[in-house]
Amino acid sequence: MTDLAQIMQQVRDEARRRGVRWTNQRQIIVEIFIASNDHVTAEELHHRVRSIDASVSAATVYRTINLLVEIGVAHKRHFSSGSASFESALTKNHHDHLVCMSCGVITEFVHEPLEIQQNEVAQAHGFQLLHHRMELYGMCRTCTARGATVPASAWHALTDR
Repeated sequence: MTDLAQIMQQVRDEARRRGVRWTNQRQIIVEIFIASNDHVTAEELHHRVRSIDASVSAATVYRTINLLVEIGVAHKRHFSSGSASFESALTKNHHDHLVCMSCGVITEFVHEPLEIQQNEVAQAHGFQLLHHRMELYGMCRTCTARGATVPASAWHALTDR
């Protein structure tokens, strides 16, 4: 894991290399994003940023988060909610996701035997595995215990990809 100052310098340098003007607003957006330890939508990030600088527009947040995806600082994910969410590619090791289709909670997990099996499957097929992403959809323990159901919109968002 790299420290924040190094990450910020790398992001600034890459943004400038791409002709993107580096502003205090972009600085705040990137700092808040990197400090986030969760999956955040652009709308949630905008809300967090506005608590520090109310002048930051949603468009600036969207452009900045998409820049972070392009340069490999953020991962963009589409879970069952339909809205894209983002997580840091720098502050977390590889992990997979359990997604509750009822309440939307996302649980990160690592299961080494599963990682080994995925590599074995790829090898058995002569496939050079470079990356993978696993998302398992269902209902969390809390929703199951309270007898919750999955909204039809969640099913449609999941199957319409």
